[in-house]
Amino acid sequence: MKKIIISVAGTDGKREFKDVELEPGTKPRDILTQLDLNGFQLNKPEGGAFGFNDDIYQAVSEGQKVFATKADVEAGSK
Repeated sequence: MKKIIISVAGTDGKREFKDVELEPGTKPRDILTQLDLNGFQLNKPEGGAFGFNDDIYQAVSEGQKVFATKADVEAGSK
């Protein structure tokens, strides 16, 4: 098992950190469901977002911080 830290952005001004234990084969959707983060996505340390079915266990290191951001963020102004 690996332990990582999920930093949750967009939580109404307060920053939250969640410690999560991963087993081999853990997917981002498993973590988001466990933390009740509907409408969020997990971002890769090197940039971009994980797909819901990616194997996050293989992609992160022990103790690594991963950011959870709202999936429906819009860029620019109208």
